[in-house]
Amino acid sequence: MSTLLNFVIVLGILIFFHELGHFLVARLFGVGVEKFSLGFGPRIVGKTIGRTDYRISLIPLGGYVKMVGEEPDAPLPPEDIPYAFNHKHVAKRSLIVAAGPLFNVLLAILIFTGGLYFSGLPSIRPVIRTVEKASPAQEAGLQTGDLIEVINGERVFSWRGIDEMIDKSQGLPLNIEIKRNGEPLAFTVTPKPTTAKDIYGDPITYFDLGIKGYAEPSAIVDETVKGMPADKGGIKKGDRIVAIDGHTIERWEAMQEIVSASKGRPLVFRILRDGETFEARIEPEEVQEKNVMGVKESVYRIGIRRAGIAIPEEDQITLDIGVWGAVSKGLEQTWNVVKATGYFFVKLVERKVPSEAIGGPIRIAQMANQQAQEGLLAWLYFIAIISVNLAVINLVPIPVLDGGHLLFFAIEAVLRKPVSLKMRETAQQIGIFLLLLLMIFVFYNDIMITWFR
Repeated sequence: MSTLLNFVIVLGILIFFHELGHFLVARLFGVGVEKFSLGFGPRIVGKTIGRTDYRISLIPLGGYVKMVGEEPDAPLPPEDIPYAFNHKHVAKRSLIVAAGPLFNVLLAILIFTGGLYFSGLPSIRPVIRTVEKASPAQEAGLQTGDLIEVINGERVFSWRGIDEMIDKSQGLPLNIEIKRNGEPLAFTVTPKPTTAKDIYGDPITYFDLGIKGYAEPSAIVDETVKGMPADKGGIKKGDRIVAIDGHTIERWEAMQEIVSASKGRPLVFRILRDGETFEARIEPEEVQEKNVMGVKESVYRIGIRRAGIAIPEEDQITLDIGVWGAVSKGLEQTWNVVKATGYFFVKLVERKVPSEAIGGPIRIAQMANQQAQEGLLAWLYFIAIISVNLAVINLVPIPVLDGGHLLFFAIEAVLRKPVSLKMRETAQQIGIFLLLLLMIFVFYNDIMITWFR
């Protein structure tokens, strides 16, 4: 599937559900609909049923539902008054407008729920594969290979269940029942609060036992990048980094943290190769990498890569969670995306997210194509995420967006009279101007990041 066709299909699905929300609720409240259009501009193809012209228009960058009486200053025949949008109660008008974003959220719920129901929930058997040193788990006596079966009286079937129980504990002791070599054992472990940083650099606190369902990757080099400092310093595939500047290295992440924090300062690496150790003086190099927001930033690297995290095949499981489990998880996943989207915009206003992180049609098209190559489920989940983003953006109280209309309706409900036509027209002009500026900005971002960075 071409990138352009993929983009048109994704956008068409999102627009259809959004406008379907407006259409169905409008019809529910007896409002006449004159046009239901996917796209803007001249009509390409369509069919008129009743008084509604269902059409596909030339420019596939949006859509609209044109309702009877939607324009407050337009002349209205007396026979159309019962079907006019502007003659309905403000609460009904608000629900009609809000239905568009709500249907985008509904689309995400349906996709997540359907995906989880038909494909199951991928997870890992609750077998401990890593016990961190000096962690609550090690101090309590848990060991690698232990099979966790029950926590606080609740049966667990996967690492997802373990993580949920640890999160719910809020630091209170957990009674853990395991099997070790077929023998049942019981332990009491108290999670410890751990501080980390989220993708925006803000501190977050979570509770941790110090156990993982996969083997902690050690600092063993799987590949060196030709011409980078590690390659020049003599590091080869299979080498194990055991120390940096005298600090013992047991985990890949610890090594990576030291290199990142070096700011280019030369580091002395102690390396184990074929049972013998040697030292190499390596100066990390500043490079440009894309972060999780898709924006390039300066980081320090020496040019080595590790092998992927290996999860034993027997530990890889898929949980059949049934209909209600899928609905519950679908709602949960949708809410998580809503929160993440809102949090992103808050951080954007706080200037903790660079403006380059805002993407437009070009970047969405590229990402849609990438997800399509990953498979149907990944592509559908991408649509769900973009659908939630569209819903949140549409609820921003800017005139011409749904959120702007809802703001006017809220003012009308409080004042018990509509906002004056002149004020609405002025606000609409400002809103259109702001949206044009935003469109220019996101296209500029897309072009610069896609082709010039």
